[in-house]
Amino acid sequence: MPPDVRQAAAGAAPGWPLVLYFHHVHPTLDHYTSLTPGAFERGLETVLAEYGPALDPAGVGADLDPPAGPRVLITFDDGHRDNLDHALPVLDRLGVRALFFVITGLADAAPDRSMTWDEVAGLVADGHRAGSHTVTHRKLPALGPREQRAEITRSLAAVRDRLGDPAPPLAHPYGLPPAAGAVPDGVLAFGTVKAPPLPWTAAPHDVRRTYLPVGREESWPRLCRDWRRQWWHPSP
Repeated sequence: MPPDVRQAAAGAAPGWPLVLYFHHVHPTLDHYTSLTPGAFERGLETVLAEYGPALDPAGVGADLDPPAGPRVLITFDDGHRDNLDHALPVLDRLGVRALFFVITGLADAAPDRSMTWDEVAGLVADGHRAGSHTVTHRKLPALGPREQRAEITRSLAAVRDRLGDPAPPLAHPYGLPPAAGAVPDGVLAFGTVKAPPLPWTAAPHDVRRTYLPVGREESWPRLCRDWRRQWWHPSP
């Protein structure tokens, strides 16, 4: 099994939602995190065939009760403009609402590369949700405790103030969680494949997410079947 498929193979703790994360969706961008719109659509269709309708991100929080059956939450990191241009039409066609983690310091500062606050607000008005991906997207463990806390609390405040979400979630840049105590109580914080597949109640500040490996479309159906089986049984 290729390394990128192997690290994606553990989905979630039994009984807890599978959380998938995406970055770029673009027809020509050559990047290890970038899917073409066609591949993105095929991937979502494969996932939804196993899981049924995606979770509504509006109901996702630290107090989420485990769902009655296997469910999936779709998330995006970084607030790239191509999410709006190329991912959104696919999400609309498939009836999926997603959670977009925004680097708050880039919203309005780099409109050629990132979505603006008005555009993010438009997504929220259409039933999607936005969360924090910190202010500057720096590696949190490389910062001092005060800087870590500021990156997190300032970005959460920006999402609350700009979008009216009283309890926005957080995603750690690069999947690297900060020091203990940096994430405020009551905030649900997401990691990446670097996080272990634990119940959200056991790791509310480092929820595992996984991904569809770029260029490995042949592996996606098996990954989706294995992830769904893990809802009842732990991953090997």
